[in-house]
Amino acid sequence: MTEPATLGAYLRAARRRRRVSIERAADDTRIRSDFLMRMESDEFDFLAPAYVRSFLKTYARFLHVEPEPLVEEFDRSHGTAKFETAQIAALERRAKQAPKQRRWNTWTTAAVLASVVLVGLAAIGLATGPPDEDKPSRSLAESDETPEPEESAIAEPETTPSPEETFIALTEGIELEVVAAKADCWLEVYADGGSRALYYKVLAAGDSQLFRAEERMFVRLGYPAGVDLIVNGKNIGSPGGQDPIEIVLPDDVETFF
Repeated sequence: MTEPATLGAYLRAARRRRRVSIERAADDTRIRSDFLMRMESDEFDFLAPAYVRSFLKTYARFLHVEPEPLVEEFDRSHGTAKFETAQIAALERRAKQAPKQRRWNTWTTAAVLASVVLVGLAAIGLATGPPDEDKPSRSLAESDETPEPEESAIAEPETTPSPEETFIALTEGIELEVVAAKADCWLEVYADGGSRALYYKVLAAGDSQLFRAEERMFVRLGYPAGVDLIVNGKNIGSPGGQDPIEIVLPDDVETFF
């Protein structure tokens, strides 16, 4: 049998060998059916190249074929190895060279406060010296009295928020603020399946950007550890990690955070 001549024809033939429909493939891969049909028709310009490359890898794995040769053919045909790949690599090298910040949790803070209190009490004891011998000793009844406990200077550990506190209301749309709190981060954002990116460049350290979508939002982060994400007014923190990742909101809120 003659091998398929194009990348799209190869994907279509692989899907037919598995005897699955476009609709089932879309449900299992979470890639829109029209995107899959366009890839099978050799139309790879429906989104930015970096995003299409990610879809191609996901679809190849679903079809039980090796993704790397397909991605290499895609890069040769569409010239996607250029600016963003080199830029992401440079950002990753920069992030690896930056010193890691130490995070102090509540227990560490409590231990430090306790140490300060103990040192302060010891200093007070040395300053006052031994009790005056001329002073009458306390009675047995007084010495047996149990002193009332003083209020602890140690901070109480933070309690885990209840599910109600961590719930993010997404029924009236999605509002995402990306804050480059720790480092530069290459950022790519699409809303509601649109083919035009809302943002497609490096977000400099210290800057932030706000994006809105009615139902779904696709986000690609070049250096996830460098940013914090605020979804519908709730700071869900940083996804962490140095490798680029793709996030789909609202589906991946529980997966990454």
